[in-house]
Amino acid sequence: MSDLKNRIGNEIRRQSYACLLGLNVEEAEEGRVVISCKKRPDLLQQTGILHGGVIGGLCEATAGYAIQTMMPEGKDLVGVEYKISLMRALSADTVLAVGKVIKMGRQLVVADVEAYNQGSDKIAAKMIFTGMLIDQ
Repeated sequence: MSDLKNRIGNEIRRQSYACLLGLNVEEAEEGRVVISCKKRPDLLQQTGILHGGVIGGLCEATAGYAIQTMMPEGKDLVGVEYKISLMRALSADTVLAVGKVIKMGRQLVVADVEAYNQGSDKIAAKMIFTGMLIDQ
């Protein structure tokens, strides 16, 4: 297992909300991560698909973890803004979110996240995330 994958896995375990959602790191490299979330009854809305709030949480966390692969020592990250488009149902047993850093500034950072049903190449959700780097 790569050092980055271990580091992101440790970050997930440190965050109670990520643990609540059951997030897991599948891949991690500089500027890119793949995070998974398994379907559970308590994460679904009334029609049996993943709740939009869960999708937002998954995508926001994925953006943050992608940024963390490039963050300088002594810095932390806080979210400033995000926009998410929900384009199709996320209903597979496992959902994957792929996060990529698209701008790493000294203060503001931007990441792009796409979420998929595992086994599908059709984008189900798309997020653009802006965060701010702060001193720890």
